[in-house]
Amino acid sequence: MLAVLCSCEDKPVNPDGPDGPDTPGPDKPTVTAVPWTPVIDESELGDAPSPGEYKLTVTNIGTEEVRSFDVAPGSGEHFDLIPGVYNITAQAHGSRAGRAYNYIGTVTSVTLSKPEGESTTIKVSASASSALVFKEIHYNASKALGSSTGRYLKDTFFEIYNNSEETVYADGICVGDPLSYKVYDFSDKISNAGDYIFIGTYVWRIPGNGTDYPIAPGESFVIAASAIDHTKVAESLDLSTAEFETICDKYKEKGGQTDANAVNMILACTIKETALGNQFGKFTDGAWVIFYPSVELRKDGEYIESNHANNYGLEILKADVLDAVDFLKTENPDDKRLEPVLDAGWIKCETTGGNQSVVRKVASTREDGSIVLQDTNNTTEDFEISSKPEIRRHGVKRPSWSTWTTAQ
Repeated sequence: MLAVLCSCEDKPVNPDGPDGPDTPGPDKPTVTAVPWTPVIDESELGDAPSPGEYKLTVTNIGTEEVRSFDVAPGSGEHFDLIPGVYNITAQAHGSRAGRAYNYIGTVTSVTLSKPEGESTTIKVSASASSALVFKEIHYNASKALGSSTGRYLKDTFFEIYNNSEETVYADGICVGDPLSYKVYDFSDKISNAGDYIFIGTYVWRIPGNGTDYPIAPGESFVIAASAIDHTKVAESLDLSTAEFETICDKYKEKGGQTDANAVNMILACTIKETALGNQFGKFTDGAWVIFYPSVELRKDGEYIESNHANNYGLEILKADVLDAVDFLKTENPDDKRLEPVLDAGWIKCETTGGNQSVVRKVASTREDGSIVLQDTNNTTEDFEISSKPEIRRHGVKRPSWSTWTTAQ
């Protein structure tokens, strides 16, 4: 009996033994585990941030055994695997500046056999998609109460939705109205003009230090021209729970606008001023983009003059655009402002002052009940007209930090 016991103790470990990975089994030969060290190579991430940790899936081609490990780049951590041939996948998810990132790297048919240990380099890459998309936009005005013709303009709003499965931050996100790429030419004023769109009126930016305004998957935030209850003065809706409003001192002075409790947007750039009490671009037509600038915006007064005298623009990299929509006043597609690479389609409300809104279609519903909005980069296909504007349609949630019940 003693001899038998000694013989068993001298045998190498069989990771596939019947009692677990550290015990030998009677039906399988014993093997010596190989210390394996994964090396995550992030050299091809480009501008994408490192996720900090990857989930490794390691599949033994011969036994079909699948094991998973969490690994941080540069950790030098090793794992014991039985000798064999493996397929290895590294995956991660992350977000920054309104974009969701998917990371992946694969290595196939890796042979692990050296008892002293081996390492495998896994080169990962990242693909980005916009997490934040326009969900609903009311821009074509409504009727003032007691008036058959008077148009009420201060109930304009954007609702922006986190369409991804990652929490993103609204801090620093901008909205702006691009000029028509067919009409305005800046090619003689700026190199690589084709890499840019040009904002024509102003840019509003959400304040914050980078993590002040988290937007979880399935949540939305509302940017209102004025975050008040507009039903008191117009055939409109209550925007008193909007998270943000486009108001600053110069427009409070001009329009006498109430400064509600919503977070005030920053008027980052003013290319063309008007006398309105709040600024949200054209109310009958226009184009809008959500973007996160990767470089500093030009200062007021430093904008670029186009081929049309006294018409200026602020350049924004197309690569910084998160979402774009093109609204036409007529049904003539030649009036499109945005290049197809930004928006292949367009949409038109039936009448100005009709209190209509543009609503993005729902593509599917997740298991937790949150919706996935259709996003084919074609406004004609992705949106439809609603005869009644509504914020947080389809039961969409407010952000956790948005707790006020009224913004007045």
